[in-house]
Amino acid sequence: MVTYWGQNSWGGSHLNDPANWEKDLAEYCQDDTFDVINLSFVINYNITGFPVLNHAGHCETKFNGTNLLTCPGIGKDIKTCQAKGKKIVLSLGGGGNPAYSLGSSAEGVQFANTVWNMFLGGSHQYRPYGDAVLDGVDLDIESGAHDGYPAFINQLRTYFNGASKQYIVSAAPQCVYPDSSLGSTLDSSWIDNNYIQFYNNPCNLVNINN
Repeated sequence: MVTYWGQNSWGGSHLNDPANWEKDLAEYCQDDTFDVINLSFVINYNITGFPVLNHAGHCETKFNGTNLLTCPGIGKDIKTCQAKGKKIVLSLGGGGNPAYSLGSSAEGVQFANTVWNMFLGGSHQYRPYGDAVLDGVDLDIESGAHDGYPAFINQLRTYFNGASKQYIVSAAPQCVYPDSSLGSTLDSSWIDNNYIQFYNNPCNLVNINN
């Protein structure tokens, strides 16, 4: 069972019902319901600077002199969840956000290096979740240039091959085939898990009788 965390979708449309807003990450790791939780989202890759994170109010503090979020509380929750056997994965993209793109192989390699060093098994001056090491990346790519994603995945896998832990690469394509943003990446790259979107497109499951 896989879910996405970090956007407080209920809260965004139910501002007067804070009791049912999205809870802290660790709250969802207290039982066996979820095996993988995707942290959503990195909304701008900003190849020449730091990636832009959005966690819908769960974290708003930034490293001094930067626009990069520092989220030690989420980092603590990540380690709590991992200690309970959960995989916590960084999700890139999201809907309705044209700010992200990987338009070339060079950009893909560069951003893979950034993700490895800031979120996975590498090292960096700035790590948004502190010393917590995430369990992989998820591609929820719904817009932007996309030619660089195969190189992004391949570069990450060069790091994964020498790592002491297992990492996940997942994707969330639309059910319309081939997916306009991820189709070529799915054809050319190894994806461990595919979470197909059956809810916001012409093959929406509400139309199943048609």
